[in-house]
Amino acid sequence: MSVLEPPYGERDRRGMAARIEGIPEQIEQALERIAAHPWPAPEGAPARLVVGGMGGSAIAADLTRGLYEDRLPRALEVVRTYRWPGWVAGDALALLSSYSGDTEETLALYHDAARRGVPRLALTTGGALGALCARDGVFAQPLPPGSPPRAALFASWVALTSLLHALDWIEDPVRGWREAAQLLRERDGQLGPAAPEAGNPAKQLARALVGRLVYVYAGAGPLEAVALRWRQQLHENAKVLAHSAVVPELDHNEIVGWERPGALHRGIAVIALNDPEDAPEIRARLALTAGYARRQGAAVHEWEAARGPRLARLASLVQFGDYVSLYLALLGGVDPTSIPSIDEFKRRLSSRRSPPA
Repeated sequence: MSVLEPPYGERDRRGMAARIEGIPEQIEQALERIAAHPWPAPEGAPARLVVGGMGGSAIAADLTRGLYEDRLPRALEVVRTYRWPGWVAGDALALLSSYSGDTEETLALYHDAARRGVPRLALTTGGALGALCARDGVFAQPLPPGSPPRAALFASWVALTSLLHALDWIEDPVRGWREAAQLLRERDGQLGPAAPEAGNPAKQLARALVGRLVYVYAGAGPLEAVALRWRQQLHENAKVLAHSAVVPELDHNEIVGWERPGALHRGIAVIALNDPEDAPEIRARLALTAGYARRQGAAVHEWEAARGPRLARLASLVQFGDYVSLYLALLGGVDPTSIPSIDEFKRRLSSRRSPPA
């Protein structure tokens, strides 16, 4: 792996840069893992696939839905809470996704699916979820251990697309993933740790974001989940407040929030993500929205996805956002890997549940 140039290398003691640079290898290893542990053939045809997960264990499902939603024959829904909606019944297929295997919401969904008679699968490194699957004879697709969940995104994403293929909902995604891995490997030379800031757009954008609230705007469709991923990575890696929204919806409400320019607006950076497949109506709305935010005092940065197949394009936008969040963390003097706020929250939540001595 490449070495970070100063000042980027001083805070990355736990190797987040190496994890991002290693995404192409993560994709290739995930393809090998799926080949060795294929998803079981489904019994019957589920009416829908419902994925239960949180945070970095759920975003792969959002990205998969965005990637294929215009061609999926049945619904793929993501649930981020303790109970399934009322419409989740025995004709659905539930995938419980928890990298650690110990996510309490996902474990609650596992048990709720059993009570409803919903067939289950799992995606995990083990933990309590892995133990329950072993006890109950539920197939669990293994994930590589030893990583923050958000840094194992591509392992989960490959697995989700492979599950859709096993359900006969999409074509075999292997070729698309190999194309994506090749593109990301090529882009590492421009975006990666060793590329100097003068020619590295990810480092340049990160520097422009220092000290600002970040709004990530995109068009509804495939890029909606990419904008969400950017927001999550800015939160967890860079430890900054970020927001994401999509057109056309934000033009019917959120845009009014920009109406009265002031000091707050001047402290916001808007990142507008564009895709070659955006419909003309979406592209026009996004450009007008970005221009309006600029006139109200925000710093606006527009980024176009790389050309090529949709899977490779979305993967490249995710990679770019990961790098931006990494460099923004290091410019801000924070460790991009640690998440002390979440760790503290979990401790406080546990103590509130503990019975008095």
